[in-house]
Amino acid sequence: MKLGLESYSVRNSGLDPIGVLQFTAQLGLQGVLFELSPFTSFADDQLERIRQKSEDLQLYLDFGMGSIFHWHPMAEKGRDLLAAAGYDVNVSEAKIVEHHLEVAQKLGSPILRCVGGNLFTRDEGHDMTALIDQAVAILRQACKTAEQMGMQIAMENHADFTVRELASIHARVNSPAFRFTVDTGNLAFDLDDPCRLAEIMAPHTASTHLKNYEILWTDRGLALGNCCLGSGDIAVPRIVEILGPYAPELHLNIEIHTQFAPFRLDILEEGFFARHPSPPGDGLAWYLRHAQKRTAPFRPNTLPDGLDAWKLEQEDLRSSIAWAKEHLATVLS
Repeated sequence: MKLGLESYSVRNSGLDPIGVLQFTAQLGLQGVLFELSPFTSFADDQLERIRQKSEDLQLYLDFGMGSIFHWHPMAEKGRDLLAAAGYDVNVSEAKIVEHHLEVAQKLGSPILRCVGGNLFTRDEGHDMTALIDQAVAILRQACKTAEQMGMQIAMENHADFTVRELASIHARVNSPAFRFTVDTGNLAFDLDDPCRLAEIMAPHTASTHLKNYEILWTDRGLALGNCCLGSGDIAVPRIVEILGPYAPELHLNIEIHTQFAPFRLDILEEGFFARHPSPPGDGLAWYLRHAQKRTAPFRPNTLPDGLDAWKLEQEDLRSSIAWAKEHLATVLS
């Protein structure tokens, strides 16, 4: 396994993709999983410069788009970059995914990470059954192209679809090109034991985000406090062990977003479990045991984007790298 950077960790740094690659090398990491925030162009010459720099620095480069759904805010930047590079964006959602596959291929990435919605999707009142059907239709078509290209589409557990829903999507898409990006932190949004959820995703994993949360108790229920690797309650080393037999060459990409206030899971509010699937009792008990140790943290508000957030997150990133190199040493190559 190789230890790398999820580029969202440096979104407040002002670095462009070349700068992200150079910073990654300086940190002693082995590659980058790019999301869209550092990109200002998908022009062929720019993509070639990025690909060449990753090769010069001997770093792996994996690439991710935003949402596969056209209506989601995380789909907008990708569409804009595609349009500016000459792609037709007045096409189906599946075709937009295929366009992103072309961008990934030009960058030298063997995968395209994607998401559906995010932690707000259920509470915004979306029909999740209908969204699952839409995701299956989009991915079935896009995966046919991915198969022809020798690539994989790796959907992240992004606090919208539960892990069990993702497993259902995987079964229905039924393509060797459809895999998962396992976000160790986002497993916590399912209110189930993260290790049990990792076991469900493990056989179909193509990439990762390594992050952790502290489980917090609030007056409305629970919250997930952002922290560095090694400081939270999720057993990240155990999850890596679970994934290892299925993907011994897996890229372990550290993701930091400690500028944000805790993410609330207001399980005591009436109607919460009408919007969110009820977890198994022993899974919820895992959270309650950890939440008893602490209450909401001293920084309840999100820091604004910019240098103050970058100062905090750069320190937390370096701490996480040091922790990972020590505690994951037996699996790192």
